[in-house]
Amino acid sequence: MKLEGAVLLSVFIFGVSADSHVSLAGCKNVHYDLVFLLDTSSSVGKEDFEKVRQWVANLVDTFEIGPDKTRVGVVRYSDRPTTEFDLGRYQTREEIKEAARNIKYYGGNTNTGDALRYINTYSFSAEAGGRPREKAIKKVAILLTDGRSQDHVLDPAMAAHKAGIRIFAVGIGEALKEELDEIASEPKSAHVFHVSDYNAIDKIRGKLRRRLCESLDKVCFMLSVEVVDIMGRVRNFLKGSCLT
Repeated sequence: MKLEGAVLLSVFIFGVSADSHVSLAGCKNVHYDLVFLLDTSSSVGKEDFEKVRQWVANLVDTFEIGPDKTRVGVVRYSDRPTTEFDLGRYQTREEIKEAARNIKYYGGNTNTGDALRYINTYSFSAEAGGRPREKAIKKVAILLTDGRSQDHVLDPAMAAHKAGIRIFAVGIGEALKEELDEIASEPKSAHVFHVSDYNAIDKIRGKLRRRLCESLDKVCFMLSVEVVDIMGRVRNFLKGSCLT
């Protein structure tokens, strides 16, 4: 067949480097400054919030806890955000689990945007027990909410992302998927979770744990581009690229 003015292009991704590291065994090599951001508005209710307390305590078992390992803090919010305990206040897993089982519940409105602004400006700061940038400790927030925010979330969420905070958004029941997408980090498919009610939150604990334990620092690949010109000559081009 005669090719006139045509170029045949084929592209292959043929390699992934060993620069990627994924740890799935109990987060033994993944250490965070981790803040739980918990909706304590009136729509939650005392009975369901008891399930939230236990859910947080169970998730803490995922991590190696310590001053030089993972530090955990909790912020609760309704009308306004309040620190339950700062990063690094408790230095053992059992201390954090005990504190989680005693998180206070007050009720009120659902001002999620204000809560996101609060964790960005305070919860990961040195004053709150956050570690300095040169320590290269990743900042992670897990937000749990059961309804539409009564203030805007997009701008404070984007500011938190820009500050390097990785946000997981967990929605219960009436929580809006669109709003969870605005809050969560990219890719949304890895950072947004939704369940029908508080009885189901434990069902996503395993999947969330796996996401938290993934430390994907860099994936590199090589593109092979094969071009056939109108004379039938084949040319190969290689291009490397990395995702961080």
